[in-house]
Amino acid sequence: MRSAARQAFVWGIRLLLLAVVIQFLLAGLGIFADASFFRLHAEANAAVIGLLPLALVAVGAFGRVDRRTLVMTAAMFGLVAVQSLLLIPYRTGVTGPLRLVSGLHVVNALVIFWLALQLAERTMEMRAASPQKAVL
Repeated sequence: MRSAARQAFVWGIRLLLLAVVIQFLLAGLGIFADASFFRLHAEANAAVIGLLPLALVAVGAFGRVDRRTLVMTAAMFGLVAVQSLLLIPYRTGVTGPLRLVSGLHVVNALVIFWLALQLAERTMEMRAASPQKAVL
């Protein structure tokens, strides 16, 4: 059971990285193609990126994934929460320098992407260190 949980964790991290890439794509499509893509960007895929890490922490803990990897996975949820908070000045119509805080939304998105890459790299190391390489 624990090896299946580790395998699910590895594949879940890959899915998370894919969802982050899709999130960037949806934002770009919202800007350059059709603004309706922003709805998917803001609601559907954002929920996946926000909630999947929480599920992965539980699965990873059961599979005895190392603590640092679990903390990094949990941090993904926190960074997604910050994404929403950074948009408050924009959505509330604040003017002046405080509105510039919303510009950090893009910077935080890059941090989320970087963290997803780091997690993917760590799971590759888990896979390489596993005695059941073919299964993971």
